[in-house]
Amino acid sequence: MTKLLFVVLTLLSPLTWAESTSGSDEIGFYLGNMLPSSIENVSEILPVFGGRYGIQTARVGIAELGLFNSHANGVDFTTFETSLRGSMPAGTGMDVLYFGGLDFNYYRPEGEESRKTQTGFHVGAGAMMQITDTLWLRGDLKFMGGPGQSLYLLFGIVFK
Repeated sequence: MTKLLFVVLTLLSPLTWAESTSGSDEIGFYLGNMLPSSIENVSEILPVFGGRYGIQTARVGIAELGLFNSHANGVDFTTFETSLRGSMPAGTGMDVLYFGGLDFNYYRPEGEESRKTQTGFHVGAGAMMQITDTLWLRGDLKFMGGPGQSLYLLFGIVFK
């Protein structure tokens, strides 16, 4: 577990500490649902809350670090994620997003006493809509593989 976290942070450190080109770092907070599939003793739709921090990199888009949590239906599910995100304008004040990255999951299935760890990946798409100069609304649809598969539907606010 510690070795994997070290490897992920080492690989992402050149991206996350890269010089910002526009100074538009972001922090966002989200609510939504996790629809699990093929995860042993995790079968109910779970409410999810969490946040992300994103930093504009010099060349590859936005590097994001995130934490998502769920505690419902006898399940505790925590995900730490790292992503690279790109975007395309879809009109004035509207961006289409695409992203992908790695996940570290720390969870306790229903009816079990100990937590499990599992690494995985995610890919997703979304949209951001500008409300003010610094406030945006964001919606994501994210597919996560490992453990099993999950589909996340997330909505939240982003401060730039």
